[in-house]
Amino acid sequence: MVDFTASPRTPTDGSFVDSAHGDKLSLLTGVFGPNASGKTNLLKALSFVSFFIHGSYKHLEPEEEIPVDRFACSEPDEEPATFELEFEGKGRRFLYSLSVTPQKVNEEILKRYLPETGQFRQILVRKFAKDGSLHLRSFEEFTEVQLLRKALTDRPNASMLAAGVQAGRKEFQHVLDSLGQVATNVGRRGKRDLPAEGLTTDIFRCSEFFHKHPEHHDALRELLTAADIGIVDFKIEPVRLQTEKDDARESFLVFFQHSGPKGIFSLPAHQESSGTRRLFMLFEAFIRVLTSGDIAAIDEMESDLHPHLIPTILSLFTDPEINKKEAQLFFTCHHVEMLNHLQKEQIYLVEKREDCVSEAFRLDSLRGVRREENFFANYNSGRYGAIPEPEVVAF
Repeated sequence: MVDFTASPRTPTDGSFVDSAHGDKLSLLTGVFGPNASGKTNLLKALSFVSFFIHGSYKHLEPEEEIPVDRFACSEPDEEPATFELEFEGKGRRFLYSLSVTPQKVNEEILKRYLPETGQFRQILVRKFAKDGSLHLRSFEEFTEVQLLRKALTDRPNASMLAAGVQAGRKEFQHVLDSLGQVATNVGRRGKRDLPAEGLTTDIFRCSEFFHKHPEHHDALRELLTAADIGIVDFKIEPVRLQTEKDDARESFLVFFQHSGPKGIFSLPAHQESSGTRRLFMLFEAFIRVLTSGDIAAIDEMESDLHPHLIPTILSLFTDPEINKKEAQLFFTCHHVEMLNHLQKEQIYLVEKREDCVSEAFRLDSLRGVRREENFFANYNSGRYGAIPEPEVVAF
C-alpha cells in the first residue's frame, strides 16, 4: 500500500498541502531500494489503474486481453489481481476497488465519501456471477443502470467508469475529473527507456507542445542552462516529417543553442546528449501535470541526469508559485542522497524477501526514526533495511 497522507502534526512546508476533507497530503513521494526489489511495480499499479479507468473502453478491442499481470507465484491460475484506489479532487472523494484477470473484470466497486458520516458508501457495483451473467447495481440513483448495462454488453475487459464516460454520462466524467490523469514513463513491461540515438515521436510531440506554449520557454531555458553550461538558449523550428505512406506533415523540432569558441551554434535534439533530451522530455511531462494539477509517476527519475539536478526538479512541485494546482510527483530513484531532500512521510523503502514477495514500507512506520536525522547516512549504514547486500564474485 502507498499512502500519500500524513499526520496533521507533520510540519508544514511547500511539499505538503491540506486537502478539501482535512487530510495533509504529500506532493512528493520517493521510492528507494535495491535493484529488482519491486520499486517499479508500485508505479506500474498506479499506471495500470489509471489506464483502465480512463481508457480501457476506448483503447481495448472487445476480444482483447486486459494488460494486467498477476504475481508470478499466484495459485491457482485464476486468482485475480486486486487494486484499491482512494482519490480526491474537485471537492469530491471516492474509493474505487477492482478485481481483474486478463480475461475479464471479476468485480468493480465505486464508493463516495460522505462528510456527514465520515464513511464511504457504495454508489455503483459491478460483478460477474459464476454463470457469467452481469450483476450491475446503482445506489442513490447514481446513474441509469440499463444504459450502462448496454454499454458493457460484450465488454468484460472494460471498466464501467470508462464505459460510462464513453456513453456520454456526466456523472462518470465527474469521477474521472476527480481522479485526474497520471503522466508516466512506466508501461506494462516497466520503464520505457529513451532510445540511445535518433529522433522519436516523443521529441516531436514535446517540441510541438513548447511551440504552442511559449509561456513556458523561460522556465525551460532556465532548467536547460542549469543542466548544461554549454547551452545558452533554444529555438523551435518548423520541419516536415515523411510518413510511412510517403506523404509529409508539418511538425516542429527543438534546436539547442550552444556557446562555442567561434560563437553560437545550434544542434538538433537528436545530436544532443541523452541527458539533455531526457530533461527536455521530462520537463514537458511535468509542465502538463503542473498545469492540470495531476500526478507524475516517474521511474528512475535520476536516469541520465546529474544528482544535483534532482533537487531543482523537486522544487517545481514544492514551490507554490509554480505548483499552483498542487500536482504530485511519485518517483523511484537510485540516488539515495535524495533521501535528505524528503521528509520521512515521503520516503518508501522496498525490499524483496527470500520467497520473492516484495514489501514496501514508509520510513515513518519504523519506530524511533526522528525527523531531524540523516536519512542518507542511516540508510547507507543499513539501519532501515531495503539495501543491497551483494556477494563478492571471484573470477
